[in-house]
Amino acid sequence: MLFNGTLITASPLRQKIRDFYRIEENLAVDHILPDAEISMLARSRAWERARTTVTRIRKEQEGHGGIDALLSEYSLSTAEGVILMCLAEALLRVPDKDTQDELIRDKLSKGQWTPHLGASDSLFVNASSWGLLMTGSMVNYADHRQKENFGTLKKLVGRLGEPVIRRAMNIAMKIMGKQFVMGENIKDAVKRAQEKEKNGYVYSYDMLGEGARTSKDAQRYYDSYAKAIEVIGKAGAGRGPRLSPGISVKLSAIHPRYEFTHRERVLKEIPAKLKELCLLAKKYDIGLTVDAEESERLDISLDIIEIVFSDPDLEGWTGFGLAVQAYQKRALFVIDWLRDLTQRVGRKMMVRLVKGAYWDTEIKNAQKDGLSHFPVFTRKSSTDVSYHACANRLLDYRDTIYPQFATHNAYTASVIIELAGNDKEGFEFQCLHGMGDTLYDQIVLTDKIQCRVYAPVGVHEDLLAYLVRRLLENGANSSFVNAIVDESRPVEALLEDPVEKTQRLKHKYNEQISKPINLYGTERFNSKGMDINDINIIEPLKNNLERWFNKTSLTEEQVPAGAHAVRNPAKPSEIIGFHHYDDKDAMLAKLDKAHTAFASWSQTSITERANLLLRTSDILERHMDELIGICIKEAGKTTQDGIDEVREAVDFCRYYAARAQELDTDERLAPRGIVLCISPWNFPLAIFLGQVAAALVTGNTVLAKPAEQTSLIAVRTLELMHSVGMPEDILQLVISPGAQVGEVLLPDERIKAVMFTGSTQTGTLISQILASRGGDQVPLIAETGGQNCMIVDSTALPEQVVDDVIASGFQSAGQRCSALRILFLQEDIADSVTDMLIGALSELHIGDPALLSTDIGPVIDQKALKTLNKHVEDMQGKAKLLYQCKVENVPADATFFAPRLYQLDNINVLQREVFGPCVHIIRFKAKDLPQVIEQINSTGFGLTMGVHSRIEERALELARLSRAGNVYINRNMIGAIVGVQPFGGRGLSGTGPKAGGPHYLSRLMIEKATPKLSDSDYEPEQDKALLSDDAGRKQAQIIMQNAVAAENQWRMTVLNTRVSAVRQLLAKLAGVNIVEELAEDLNRTLSTARSQLISIEKRLRKPKVLPGPTGESNLLYLEPRGILVCFADKNVTFEYWALSIVTALATGNVVISVVSEVFYDEAIAFRNQFIATGSPEGVLQVAKLNQLESLLAEPKLAGVVIDSKSERSAFITQKLAQREGAILPVISAEYNDNLIQRLVTEKSVSTDTTASGGNTSLMTLVEDEE
Repeated sequence: MLFNGTLITASPLRQKIRDFYRIEENLAVDHILPDAEISMLARSRAWERARTTVTRIRKEQEGHGGIDALLSEYSLSTAEGVILMCLAEALLRVPDKDTQDELIRDKLSKGQWTPHLGASDSLFVNASSWGLLMTGSMVNYADHRQKENFGTLKKLVGRLGEPVIRRAMNIAMKIMGKQFVMGENIKDAVKRAQEKEKNGYVYSYDMLGEGARTSKDAQRYYDSYAKAIEVIGKAGAGRGPRLSPGISVKLSAIHPRYEFTHRERVLKEIPAKLKELCLLAKKYDIGLTVDAEESERLDISLDIIEIVFSDPDLEGWTGFGLAVQAYQKRALFVIDWLRDLTQRVGRKMMVRLVKGAYWDTEIKNAQKDGLSHFPVFTRKSSTDVSYHACANRLLDYRDTIYPQFATHNAYTASVIIELAGNDKEGFEFQCLHGMGDTLYDQIVLTDKIQCRVYAPVGVHEDLLAYLVRRLLENGANSSFVNAIVDESRPVEALLEDPVEKTQRLKHKYNEQISKPINLYGTERFNSKGMDINDINIIEPLKNNLERWFNKTSLTEEQVPAGAHAVRNPAKPSEIIGFHHYDDKDAMLAKLDKAHTAFASWSQTSITERANLLLRTSDILERHMDELIGICIKEAGKTTQDGIDEVREAVDFCRYYAARAQELDTDERLAPRGIVLCISPWNFPLAIFLGQVAAALVTGNTVLAKPAEQTSLIAVRTLELMHSVGMPEDILQLVISPGAQVGEVLLPDERIKAVMFTGSTQTGTLISQILASRGGDQVPLIAETGGQNCMIVDSTALPEQVVDDVIASGFQSAGQRCSALRILFLQEDIADSVTDMLIGALSELHIGDPALLSTDIGPVIDQKALKTLNKHVEDMQGKAKLLYQCKVENVPADATFFAPRLYQLDNINVLQREVFGPCVHIIRFKAKDLPQVIEQINSTGFGLTMGVHSRIEERALELARLSRAGNVYINRNMIGAIVGVQPFGGRGLSGTGPKAGGPHYLSRLMIEKATPKLSDSDYEPEQDKALLSDDAGRKQAQIIMQNAVAAENQWRMTVLNTRVSAVRQLLAKLAGVNIVEELAEDLNRTLSTARSQLISIEKRLRKPKVLPGPTGESNLLYLEPRGILVCFADKNVTFEYWALSIVTALATGNVVISVVSEVFYDEAIAFRNQFIATGSPEGVLQVAKLNQLESLLAEPKLAGVVIDSKSERSAFITQKLAQREGAILPVISAEYNDNLIQRLVTEKSVSTDTTASGGNTSLMTLVEDEE
């Protein structure tokens, strides 16, 4: 499993590199400190040299400053600095002028510009700075933006209009382009370089561009490298690699799958390509350096380097180079390994030592993935120590390595010059074109040491990714380039020796950055992940998986008669277990056990129940390898999906344990009884255990019915839970086909609540069976299907869109509730994005999920495959098939489905959810964006939605308008994290509350209240008064039409306006006589209602900020349900009726108050007083009892509010269950705060704030000195 053969290395140095990948930071720093130390005499001389240099630089820069002054004035720690980095993307990426103008408007409206004007001595800053910096929306300043004071530039926009600003930005862009880019093509760049070459500089050219997503991209980048080598080679004129210009090559640019998981393919294809480029460079005797990239690619890059560098065809050429990142904890060992390689091959190598350009991304990924430690240092000073240690080592190895020191730090450069002694030619410095030139003018002209300029070449569209990295690095608070022009900082403060600083620190680790395990603070541990790029991790994982499989796999003969074999969907001949299905008697026996166990379990303390979940989470982590194996073989999941599955289950246990401890203080709630948990096959561990954990920790006992396709993992989880002390009878597993379980268990009165994840149709059926029991509505928490859409406008980054569409639509074979089904592409970018998407799809590998190289495995079973094939038939003549992936070398009886990309004319072509790897593109015009969101909402589904836009206000507005429960901005739309992106939909997509959210557990508990007394005079015959005749139906339709017309306007009305209207209503009611006559105590009712309004304001005023990794914003909003019926008959108190209307209106719902004659006149007075506040007429309407039946059948209805004392709840429950469409709640609450929660739905909005490649929150950290 995982891969063929072994990856164990015979090289002690390679093993050391692997051991230090994610080593604990204190150990890493302690290890390198001795290698970084230099004598006090050398340190003193270096300090004085650096002080003289910095003083001279500052003196020379007085009065102009250029880009350095600009970076200082608009640093990333200011709102305006970030905004400016966003702006010029309008020119780089957006093809249509209207969207450009909206982006400009969006960004300029967010800053306070006036304070910056005149604040710098630099003419460059004062004249043109505002239009120059780049890229995506990184920080949300909307909450504290003062709209009335936009400052000078906003006024300028208002006076001149966006087109003028756009024109000015085009001019500014040329300045920026010249500052950072050598030329739009290699010939221009080489020509421009001649001036500095006369002064002793040499160049290394970098061909701009993102990593390749497609083979076509890779070939284009390869050709541009080859062409550039020809041009550079001729310019080099045979001077040799040291004195000639060179080229830098990114391996991710020449191959679309340069990933460790595709190791076999990578090692087969990349070395050959790289060798061809090296032979071309050898022909001209110039240098070629392989650039460093993300940490997970290092190990495989060293394999590639070794293959190519050792090739005898390159003998005699000393121009091969490699970049080494000092911020990685293993950098020193990489240099030792390169030394060993050069000695073995007998040829010299160039080694460029850099700090590293992906620091913020490395931090975020490790946190998100729950990894043991970061691969990089968390303090800049530690990176500087590493840089000094590596520099020392490189200088020692000058006989086989030509060191190239890439730094803009004057002190670091001075130390290197000091250590090099009299040698001026055995090494060189390198700097970035356009950054910190003045430092190297002195070194080159005075010290006569060569400096090579790293110079990007390319058109402006390709500048973005490179420029973001440069601006982030050099605009960061810790950057020397940023600090050197900040005259408020004394020269001496810039020249502290990093070794001395590090030795003083009490804590080498930077506590301002959450360790992955501590991402959620003291509340709970983050679940442990696995890095499948780490050979030290996956070698033992492979061995454990194979041992587990050999132990558990069965032959046909070993399956007992009458048992149901569990087969691998990717290879049905593999049997990994079997089940005996429970019959009716077995199910009822288990129900009896759970019923008996409830008495003692419900009295068990919450602390003890929570501790059971914590012990469960720990044992799941200890058995992670085995559980991943079951996910692969039983559910057809890839390894990464298996890891994520176990992590989610662990997170559920820990999160619900923490939430339960909070509930312990609320004495108004009690356990319900037996909860039936029905979980799906697509998340057979995570959802299964999430349901079970929530029910158990709230004191309920559980009958758990896992999907019959994936019950083995549930059985194993039950065994593990018993092993950590779970009482035997509180959790009973029922393994049987769903229909039989429904027939036996759902009608039983002992089932007090049902949790269900599955199809909308099955959810509706469950609701109908429960309603047939009569009485109050049985709580049903359902998470059902979705017609999930992503909207992409022309400001989006195409490469990121493609990555996110592939992940969202095709990962897990598209078998996620949240998976992308429909991609709305703005027509201005649709062609290019579609081409790139097709190219990326063609690179996917469909096959056995037991191999790391597999991207997409099988669908779950033949039924799922048949449904998808039926969809293919349905699409013929209705949609255009853009691409179909190849499926090769798989068993004929396996359930593989070829992923497909379609193009549709409109969303209505899709009549149902397509649960598999199919994405459907719909193109739209920019002006039609409002209609797009209307179309999406009109489907009735509301599970997930994605937005890709750099216009922050647009993205937030689309999120606000969306009826989806989970909205994802500038990121993929799958993989909701427990407690970070609580998951669940609305409408046809579910009932709420959200799983993994703060309001989930309370729904599994019952409010302690006065028992409901049965009205001895009540007869079901009385419900005839609720039936609708023709006149009642007609009037009900009119009422509903009015409500629908008013609903969107009222839900979008700001909270303050809604609450103010209701407050005015209460004030007016105080003077209405008939209301006072009906009310038991009007003063008390009005007082209670006013208190309720204050509570509503507190809850809804702002979203709840949820924790998460750095560079990500996660917010939980409470929104109105929609159109509600508030019912009142003779058994309902006036106070409850009035409070339900007040709460519903203030929370943004539209209300139809259905009342008996007792309330009718008062209800009309209520409505008239509300309309008198100026509120829309359709927001509050009154209906009679004979209109209720018809209203309950209306598709736009969102729920019914009724006093728990009313006898009519059974009638309402049954009528709601009979309707088609969304499963609706009958809402009653004994306590006012619970009523608020029941009348709202939750929306989770997750935004990648580093969407354009940079994270300002990390880059602007000021390190503490502890």
